[in-house]
Amino acid sequence: MKMKKILLGMAVALTLTACNENKQQVTTATDTAKTVTDVMMSRRSIRAYKDSVINRETLNEILKCGINAPNGQNLQSYEIRVIDSPALIDSITQAVVKDNPKIAERKGFKNIFVNAPCVICIANNTEYDMSQIDCGLLGENIILSAWDKGIGSCCLGSSARWIQDSPSAKPFLDRMAFSKGYQLLYCIALGYPAETPDAKPRRDDMIRYME
Repeated sequence: MKMKKILLGMAVALTLTACNENKQQVTTATDTAKTVTDVMMSRRSIRAYKDSVINRETLNEILKCGINAPNGQNLQSYEIRVIDSPALIDSITQAVVKDNPKIAERKGFKNIFVNAPCVICIANNTEYDMSQIDCGLLGENIILSAWDKGIGSCCLGSSARWIQDSPSAKPFLDRMAFSKGYQLLYCIALGYPAETPDAKPRRDDMIRYME
């Protein structure tokens, strides 16, 4: 009789342990999903940055998240160049402004990447017609990973166009050394935020369910 009670107690204990483990796994998964949602809903485009440097270990973690984004046929049809040198950012800016002085007339202007201390340049494979989609997915992972680490970002199409259209900036575009068939598509400014902008209203009238 005593042995039966011991065995019954062990069975109950094992059952409770298994239930607790399952509950913990479900709770962890729920917490993780909530964290992802919170990051997506709280993220804002940042256009004012502190001078603080982002260390390369952190940048590598962010970029790793970027290249693990989904992409068509796993072609990974993008190339990435990271510029975290203030001197190089200033040199590129001076080259672009030389050909387009009006850019520097913006209030508080310091550089062509909304004054960010770091910029990620993303090129797409022009020979693959879905490559821009892949680059968009890559960028979204980058900006969300950065935000999760307290780093702000701003996606910049204009900066890429300025570089491409500026004869004086061509040496810097050449230094990026993108592979044949690849072209600079857009840039992502990165840096620790010096502002806390409010969320802008979003439309939902463009969403329709098909019956």
